[in-house]
Amino acid sequence: MFTLTIKRTALFAALHILVPLVLATSESQVSLSSLSSNSYNQPHLSSTFDNGYDDVDFDEPRLVRFIVEDWHGDAVMLEEPVWVTERVKLDSKRTGDGYIDITEHPNYNPSRYSAAPSPTHVYHPPNSTIVPQILPLLSTQEQRSNLEIFTSFHTRYYKSKTGHASSRWLYQRVLNYTSEYATDALREAVGIELVLYEHKGFKQESVIIRLIPRRSLNSSESVERLHEITIIGAHCDSINNENPFYRSPGADDDGSGTITILEAYRAILQNGYVPLSPLEFHFYAAEEGGLLGSLDISDAYVKAGKDVRGMIEFDMTAWVAAGRPEEIGVVMNGADLALSKYTKLLIEKYLDIPWIETRYPGRAASDYMAWTMAGYQSSHVLEGAWEGVNNGNHHQVTDSIDVSPEFSFEHIMRFTRLAVAFAVELSSY
Repeated sequence: MFTLTIKRTALFAALHILVPLVLATSESQVSLSSLSSNSYNQPHLSSTFDNGYDDVDFDEPRLVRFIVEDWHGDAVMLEEPVWVTERVKLDSKRTGDGYIDITEHPNYNPSRYSAAPSPTHVYHPPNSTIVPQILPLLSTQEQRSNLEIFTSFHTRYYKSKTGHASSRWLYQRVLNYTSEYATDALREAVGIELVLYEHKGFKQESVIIRLIPRRSLNSSESVERLHEITIIGAHCDSINNENPFYRSPGADDDGSGTITILEAYRAILQNGYVPLSPLEFHFYAAEEGGLLGSLDISDAYVKAGKDVRGMIEFDMTAWVAAGRPEEIGVVMNGADLALSKYTKLLIEKYLDIPWIETRYPGRAASDYMAWTMAGYQSSHVLEGAWEGVNNGNHHQVTDSIDVSPEFSFEHIMRFTRLAVAFAVELSSY
């Protein structure tokens, strides 16, 4: 018999819950001495609007490793660990000094993952007959409706109450899609786990979907194939760099990536696709806090000895800058070269616009790096070459759906097609 497993967990403990629907509300390292103690005072909100501000200690010490400036190559380069305050973390975010927060992993060092639990995978040429069946099921209107709700939360800052509520809404949306579209045939063939992944030290939860095939091996297959996981990821938090409790719709960063992979999941369910190896969709909390969610999860996968066939991240998929060609940016620094090459093949086969290689400048970081540092093969795509990315609005109140005609649901849809292709092609053997 099929069972839909619903989990709320920090360490994959099997505590089963049904989550109620939560509605949205309206609405180079810096020295400590350079920051005013009032830098992050309570924003001017109604006295009746309690969003968790009083729960945050901006002088709390945090252990971080800053990204090496203008790093290159497929390895993520980090400076030595240093203790800073939450206030300094926020100011470093504002000035573009990226970091990972390893407070909960004080011994974190990518070099200790050098003997990775996951072998180097070789990727089959894309040739699926199923992907073309799923693509017509994708709906731009569904994505617009979801993003309108997702951006109506006052902020999705990971320490705020609305950040927590936004993850609960996302979880409920996944649960509703699963209940609506998971057919009896799919339920007999695939185990589905929906996970609310709790993190220590902040309110927001990550959301994980697992599709685990229930099938017997024939004599020509190896047991390992049933444990090689394909991961499709995005981050579900947002932030306003002026003050994390100010309005932060996060439509592009990373509401666009969230609805990209959410719609891919919905259409895959609607098609009834049965993966031959495990397929997962990850919505990471607290990326803006130093990859907190993805660091917790990737570290747990390493400790559990999990094998990841390939991970792709979608972070900012909406913007087509005026005067620039519409392209898919394939981020090359910190990403696996073989998987990035494979991602380009998928773009060439299933999309009608070209790819362009691009790089994160300075100290920029995103969740795919957590998987790279954990010893897994990861890739990352974003809305175009870095020079044309929506940097004028992200992390601001203006990161909204209607800020400019340059915000394009058609562009998001192209990334959604890529998400479907990556998911199906990699999990179909």
